Amino acid sequence: MILPATDETIRQAAERLAAGELIGLPTETVYGLAANAWDAAAVTKIFAAKSRPATNPLIVHVAGIERLRDALQWPPPPIIGQQIDALSDLWPGPLTIVGPRGSKIPDEVTAGKTTVAVRIPAHPVARRLLQACPFPLAAPSANRSTYISPTLAEHVCDASGLGHAVALVIDGGPCTHGVESTILLLGQQPRLLRPGSITAERLAERLRIGVEELQWQPQTPSADPAREALLAPGMLREHYAPATPLVLLPLAVTDRRAAPADGRAIGRIAFQRLSPHEAARYRIVETLSDRGDLEEVARHLFAALRRLDAAGLSEIHCDTCSPQGLGQAIMDRLTRAAARTRKG
Repeated sequence: MILPATDETIRQAAERLAAGELIGLPTETVYGLAANAWDAAAVTKIFAAKSRPATNPLIVHVAGIERLRDALQWPPPPIIGQQIDALSDLWPGPLTIVGPRGSKIPDEVTAGKTTVAVRIPAHPVARRLLQACPFPLAAPSANRSTYISPTLAEHVCDASGLGHAVALVIDGGPCTHGVESTILLLGQQPRLLRPGSITAERLAERLRIGVEELQWQPQTPSADPAREALLAPGMLREHYAPATPLVLLPLAVTDRRAAPADGRAIGRIAFQRLSPHEAARYRIVETLSDRGDLEEVARHLFAALRRLDAAGLSEIHCDTCSPQGLGQAIMDRLTRAAARTRKG
């Protein structure tokens, strides 16, 4: 059941969450599948609904900096407190920090680890709901585990979604960022665990360290999710993936190199408008940005992948970009989305 964002639906959602149910929550990054983060039984429902490995931890969402104590150890160790102060102007926003876990957060949220991932979302509907709840919300993306993240309310309830599992979905419109939050491990050696709209360069500037010190590796191999807990969400080798095989095209690809080799039904995700000659070679073309603007590419990427995945194609070809700035987050998502195709 998708409902508009009103005072009444916010109240209903808060009541359902307090009763241990799940709801679909809009954020500025992607739609989340939310539960009371202090309620272990409710959190367990998230894993069951998504078929998510219990070793893949969740992000906890809080209403503001003053409520970080709802999830983190408080007061935090001095160095982490200093880092939070240095990053505070990036909130509300698409930044998740990983720090020492507070006593009210159950093992189910953190995969048994002593750290917890926390963020303060910027979406006005998410903020209103969090302010209406006396507890924080655990909220991974509202999709089946490893499938494409939802950026529209209807994605939560479509044929590939989780409509059966949620009491309601609040419609907050299209997500403005379109890729999941940046995840940063705090402490003596800060580490970028997942790139996002807030770039490594901005984080390094706030922390007054070199960007190379964040030590993010685009091809970070995950632990076996069935055997060893991950440090943060988004670290699985195969993630954000359509069922249709996804082929990543080289940078600066020419019309001839990009052309399908046979008569198969192939779709194309283009980061900027294609020439008519190139576009004609594909069954369907999804153009994410007329001029190759990476913010537009990120905002529209997951929705385009979902549409092509539902189009009965034999293959999807997708443009790529340089893994710099926001391009780092885009290429991280695409590399993981194509991992199953490359392995096959």
